[in-house]
Amino acid sequence: MSYDLAVWEGERPTDDAVAGRLFSELYDQYIDTDVEQPPTERIATYVAALLERWCDLTEDEDDTSPWSTSPLIGEARGPLVYFPMR
Repeated sequence: MSYDLAVWEGERPTDDAVAGRLFSELYDQYIDTDVEQPPTERIATYVAALLERWCDLTEDEDDTSPWSTSPLIGEARGPLVYFPMR
């Protein structure tokens, strides 16, 4: 089983509909584009914290990493990180 997880910085959306619209806007602006944007400091820090707990797939010798892509930081752009998990 796998699923995709999206995390972004900003105010908490008021409901699921608002969250869905905001995610779509962020995805279009930062992921579904040819313009490469480095992750913000907060998103880079978040990804680093994840990697402190669970190793990056590129370093996973024991097949314990939950990530389905690597390097994980490569899935972060601007204020958004969107990545598949296994």
